[in-house]
Amino acid sequence: MNKMQHPGGTLISAFKNSRKNPQTGMEYRTIFEKSPVGILYFDQKGLITHCNESCSNILGSPIKRIVGFNIKSSLINKKLNETIENVFAGESGTFEGECLSTITGKTLTIKANFTPILDQDGSLLDGIGIFEDVEQRKQVEEIVRMNELRLRMLLELHQMQNAPLHEITDFIIKGAVELTGSKIGYLEFLNNDDNVLEMYHWPKDALNLSTSEDEPFVHPIKSTGLWGEAIRTQNPVIVNRHYKSDETDVVSSIDNETLTRHVMVPILENEQTVAVACVGNKDSDYDESDVHQLTLLMEGVWKVLQYMHKNDLRNKSLKVNKVLDSVMSSSPAIVFLWRPEKDWPVEYVSENISQFGYSVDDFISGKMIYGDIIHPSDLDRVRTEMNRASNEGFSDFSQEYRILTKSGEVKWIDERTLIHNNDDGTVDYLQGIIVDITERKQANNFLRIESDLDNALDNKLNMQDAFESVLDSALETKAIDSAILYLIDEYNGEFDLVAHRGVSKRFVESVSHFSKNTIIANFFMTGYPVYKYFSDISFIIPGKDLSFEGLEAMAFLPVHVNDELVAAIALGSHKYLEIPANTRNLIETIANLIGVIVSRTENDSGNWKNQNNMRSLLDALDEIVFIIDVECKILHTNQALHKHLNYSDKDLFMKDYLVLYPQGQESSVLSKLDEIIEEKSSSCDIPLVSKEGMHIPVKTKFTKGDWGGKEVIIATASIVENPELDGNIQ
Repeated sequence: MNKMQHPGGTLISAFKNSRKNPQTGMEYRTIFEKSPVGILYFDQKGLITHCNESCSNILGSPIKRIVGFNIKSSLINKKLNETIENVFAGESGTFEGECLSTITGKTLTIKANFTPILDQDGSLLDGIGIFEDVEQRKQVEEIVRMNELRLRMLLELHQMQNAPLHEITDFIIKGAVELTGSKIGYLEFLNNDDNVLEMYHWPKDALNLSTSEDEPFVHPIKSTGLWGEAIRTQNPVIVNRHYKSDETDVVSSIDNETLTRHVMVPILENEQTVAVACVGNKDSDYDESDVHQLTLLMEGVWKVLQYMHKNDLRNKSLKVNKVLDSVMSSSPAIVFLWRPEKDWPVEYVSENISQFGYSVDDFISGKMIYGDIIHPSDLDRVRTEMNRASNEGFSDFSQEYRILTKSGEVKWIDERTLIHNNDDGTVDYLQGIIVDITERKQANNFLRIESDLDNALDNKLNMQDAFESVLDSALETKAIDSAILYLIDEYNGEFDLVAHRGVSKRFVESVSHFSKNTIIANFFMTGYPVYKYFSDISFIIPGKDLSFEGLEAMAFLPVHVNDELVAAIALGSHKYLEIPANTRNLIETIANLIGVIVSRTENDSGNWKNQNNMRSLLDALDEIVFIIDVECKILHTNQALHKHLNYSDKDLFMKDYLVLYPQGQESSVLSKLDEIIEEKSSSCDIPLVSKEGMHIPVKTKFTKGDWGGKEVIIATASIVENPELDGNIQ
């Protein structure tokens, strides 16, 4: 993999160059230092020359101790050493697992990708290592798994309203044991009238009690020794040692049962202990995380049990729904019960569906089914995955896809589904838990956006398309749905709009130009980002009422090159009253990338203006126009092409031009192109293909030309109105 192919290569090189020349690569240095993943850079001898703060945090050592460490000769882990050796052989390598840090002496669990940066002749220039703390990721995944397990248990408990009490208690105790990794457990209810505890335990022979399988073991409260400490203090108790009670502790002295370790959690109602749950004999010590999970589980369980014992079946069902909703309301996870029918009619949905703008009644009434809110582009895939899981006998599965909120906003969700079967093996209902993962997706897109823009610049993307690509990236961030980019005239300091996204034509016309003495200009002249309510700035633009646009929040970001203000970007939201903090960090980085574009093209601004004029001229033509480079990639398409073929710029940009021609005609099209390049021909009668697959009869003329300083071929296609009269169409 060469330097230009690697997504981090340009960033690291720019960072290195910025050390030598502070006037270049400053934007990339910021990205390098603030990256959420650890990045280090080593030379041909294996000496680490640079690393960022995230790398320092992951390795647990100051940057000054890491820099200068020989990554080639000082590693102990054999597999990691072999991975590093691959880099010096010119190949990439990946390592995941535990390794001993020779810098700190600590054992780390990491995932690391190492990539060589090669010269044009294939020789090694430098190497890059990108690190991720796997242990921290696994801890987060374990917490998510335990939360999902607890929520699933509550959902299944809700379905057991007709089950006998001993089956319900078995289910609860087994769940507590599974949740904490224990081997035994019990659940005791306090009977204050008789001053006794009624104990249910699992497995049945755990305490060797001589009681009926269906009946609890009853013993006096006063005879409970250390095991009763949680009842007396109303606080959780953790014991991480071999324990054998004295004779006054009836529970633990039965048949000389010995616990290796255990944890007890009291269940309170109106500040009174009403029950106590205990799990024991875990292979490792119990800690506060076990207490936390057991407490959350039992609080939810108790709320359900209260109503299951107080009312008849119908009232119990209604009240349990409310209790489950109250448990779920503070959780980001939304619970569904679906019928196994087309697009999943909803039997039950938790109240927190409101986070997507819907009400419970929207689904329970039958006005909507779940498939109605799945993004149309993802619906077929979700149907296929659901059918596959059912047909292959899965009991549960997960998938990620997009949904539409009631306001039309797109959200990414992670769905975990449990398939429940009847005794005859047919599916009778589906239990689903969905969680909004939009922010996680956006965080993962951060590095992708950087890489895409970096590759675009390295491919000599023309200035206008580069600007529009940056604005598209800004709209991928949370809260931002509109963007305007201005270039500043170096002679008079006036601001001219050069690109925009997500705003009306009327709004664009109103803010397309303003002088350096206006209040809007002052927002950019401050030298730092300014965040405002749109209502605060709408009225200060003389003679213009911009309230029709419906914007709520605005961000004004200056763009500097060598400390000179060269451009400005205004970003807005029609939905959010203010731009969130995590979004601000990303858009400020994107503003820096605009500076990179300007700095790379500032010496060619005349070419860009000529090219921009050419774009306007091409858009005014009735003929279809597309421009391709020497690698047959589409660089530009005009408005007539969009109108007749229904493609957008984004659909075709940097795509192979053969996408515009019918399948099976590739060899004919390529031979025509060869003739054009050899100047043997300048026309082609092969029809074009619309986005929907329709053949559009055209006569196309080809001309060699220049586009932003690059040699290109300009194709101009006239539509043939009566193709049956034209015998040249192939």
